Amino acid sequence: MAAAVVAPEATLTPELKARSEALHTLVVRAVRRAPAESIQLSGGLDTSVLAQVAKPQGLRWAFTVLVGKDPPDQDYAQHVAKRLGLEHHEVHTDLEGILEEVPFVVKVMRTFDPMEVRNSIVVARGLREAKAQGVSATLTGDAADELFGGYSFLWPKSEEEFARSSDRMARVMRFSSFPMGEALGVQVHAPYMDPEIVAFSRRLSKAEKVASVDGVTHGKFLLRLAFPEVPNRWRRKDPIEVGSGSARLTEHFRTTITKREFERERERVLREDQVEIRDPEHLAYYRVFGEVFGERPPLTRHGKDPCPKCGYELPSPESNFCVTCGAWPARVRKESDTPSA
Repeated sequence: MAAAVVAPEATLTPELKARSEALHTLVVRAVRRAPAESIQLSGGLDTSVLAQVAKPQGLRWAFTVLVGKDPPDQDYAQHVAKRLGLEHHEVHTDLEGILEEVPFVVKVMRTFDPMEVRNSIVVARGLREAKAQGVSATLTGDAADELFGGYSFLWPKSEEEFARSSDRMARVMRFSSFPMGEALGVQVHAPYMDPEIVAFSRRLSKAEKVASVDGVTHGKFLLRLAFPEVPNRWRRKDPIEVGSGSARLTEHFRTTITKREFERERERVLREDQVEIRDPEHLAYYRVFGEVFGERPPLTRHGKDPCPKCGYELPSPESNFCVTCGAWPARVRKESDTPSA
């Protein structure tokens, strides 16, 4: 693991110190309202905080999905689980093994968006393992990035743009863990989605969410300050696909689907289905989408607000992202339109 970063707690303003203490209290309260005996543990900030808080409240098991050789999450998750005395289930698999979850994810989430599929197959495997071990409820770190400035694409924005994008993300955020957990019979709790925490996050400034420590920019700054006892609190953010190792699927499909095959299929799908396919991985998941749903997917197509890339309905009037095909931007905006993340 990377060396620990020393936070400048001694130089914090009284206001920032009070804010961090308030957030600490809210997270503890939210975890108490969402009891679970297990956690989907990546070893990143979000799940490490929840594991730390939930351990005295009966947390017993941690599940970490690891795809391929030496994924980044492995050492961090091991460290957290050992430190807290959790029974740690490392779910090891390879690319072929994790691809077994694709039909399930496509069916439940009704999507062929590569990023959604790459992330959700990891979540699905973790939830499936929890179910196999007899777990009835599990914690996830969902929503911390959306609420506390975890995404690096937000950081260069002005204060006003940052606030507008953050507010919008808090309104439209959605997570695959909930419908997949329901489908598998595992209750999913996401403490960061507690209404008190959501409301608190929307009152924070950009400086309270994003700050530089030892020359390194960190999102979720206040959350990191709120839990000084968490050893992984200054770990950089790795998306699920990176931390777990499922990001290797992009290259996997580039090597298994030839350029000639891809171009032929891309043209055919555009001509016959009016769907724009971006790359081999996108094509692979679209094929599964067709196999799962056949000619009559349970989705509205070419309705009042269709995605221009696939024709399926966009999730909301303010959405600029297609949850079905992953297109972004998914609508043409005028200069007068409100910018969105």
